[in-house]
Amino acid sequence: MSGLFALEMMGASLVSFGGMDQAQIQANVGSIAALGILWGLTRFVAAWGIWTLKKWGAALGLAMSLVTMVAAVTIIPAGVTDTLFSAPVMVLLLYAWFGNQKLEM
Repeated sequence: MSGLFALEMMGASLVSFGGMDQAQIQANVGSIAALGILWGLTRFVAAWGIWTLKKWGAALGLAMSLVTMVAAVTIIPAGVTDTLFSAPVMVLLLYAWFGNQKLEM
């Protein structure tokens, strides 16, 4: 809920979002909020899967981290923070999945 409030109140502070300019952001604030809710719910599902030690949860978490890091470039300035959180999560999930296994050539 706070994200919706912040998006509505601080929409003018976004420099760009997915290639949209200020006017397009203001016109599509509802769609942007819905996408944020969808991403948030997906992250909660991934967290629940990881908490219950399911590999699908780790795979979903890795996928969400990868998508976030790729999309972070189009979401300025929030993309910087997204990358700061997504990169360590990706590293930790990969370590949890593979551990200290060595590559066999």
